[in-house]
Amino acid sequence: MPRHLAGAGPASGAPAPVPGLDLDLAARNVRRAGGDPERFAAALGAAQRADAASEHTVALAGVAAWRAGALAFRDDALARIDVLRGEPAGGRAVAAALGIAEAALAEFAERQRTDPLWWPGRTAERGYVCAVGGFRGLGGAWLAPPGGGYALAEPGAFAIAADERWWRLDADVWGSRLTRLDDEPGPAASDSLASIVCPQDSYLAWVHVRDAA
Repeated sequence: MPRHLAGAGPASGAPAPVPGLDLDLAARNVRRAGGDPERFAAALGAAQRADAASEHTVALAGVAAWRAGALAFRDDALARIDVLRGEPAGGRAVAAALGIAEAALAEFAERQRTDPLWWPGRTAERGYVCAVGGFRGLGGAWLAPPGGGYALAEPGAFAIAADERWWRLDADVWGSRLTRLDDEPGPAASDSLASIVCPQDSYLAWVHVRDAA
């Protein structure tokens, strides 16, 4: 099944209610953006346990939404991380929401600015980041195994050939979005370390980073 290797971790837990934040609405927004509302709740709850300051909860909710796989929240979450790292217990709370060690947070935030596919465990996974697509009959995207793909010039963007058409994949460490294209995709990136791997016996396409660093 499609999955992000960095997505492993607690997927259950409840955040504490906070005045001014509609948690049910936030969870629905995460789902509409392609994220997992249960993982959002678990991430926000973990952040709250690390930082009890209620004034940080809205910012932490933005980080938790990104952690839940809602790719659209990426830029907002990175901006909030910059602010929260300067607050007492803020860095600890962000690390708890993301499920990474607090000591790794500074490097994570810095690398994410230029490499949306980086996370502290990428080396251990041999450079593999995520698997996307899957058989449509089981809730995936495609009726036949994908035939290949390549990295586009934009970081985290790929073209994939599947079901006799081109698809665009936008991905980062936590989430991804597949879009059917009506036209040919753009040219391949000339210097990308990332690539698409399509095993012949699988309906999945894997995102791999060659340097595995």
